[in-house]
Amino acid sequence: MMIKRFLLFIAVILMVSCSNEDRNKIPGITPNKIELSTAHPEGFFQFIEGDYAMYEFRINYGKIDTEVSKRITKEILSKEQTVVELSDGNKTTIYCKNGILQKIEFDFMTISKVQTGKYKVQLNKNSIQQVPVAIFFGFSAPDGMSTIGITFK
Repeated sequence: MMIKRFLLFIAVILMVSCSNEDRNKIPGITPNKIELSTAHPEGFFQFIEGDYAMYEFRINYGKIDTEVSKRITKEILSKEQTVVELSDGNKTTIYCKNGILQKIEFDFMTISKVQTGKYKVQLNKNSIQQVPVAIFFGFSAPDGMSTIGITFK
């Protein structure tokens, strides 16, 4: 009975120490939310440490069943320029160099890598497409995923 209690105590200590370790490995982004408007048409965000690959983006139009998402695949990264038709019928152009994403042009905004771990987001003035409520970009790391949210006013 004493051995079972001892093993349970050790298991709890290991679980607590491992959970803190995992949380610290997920890449941090600062700021993790940016609001774009005609008064503030651009913003910047960066990783607190290092650089990570973009995994996907999700566009939210604020209505039920209107979220559009796209994964950034190895096939997309292997080409310098890829035009992608999204499920809502709109097109997006993705630019890469040496397998690293450099820029994504949407009708309503552009996101571009300005240096290692730092990105610029910019609202496009002459948008034909409906501007969404928000767009989210997910970045993956070996131990998790971090997201930046861009909202539009």
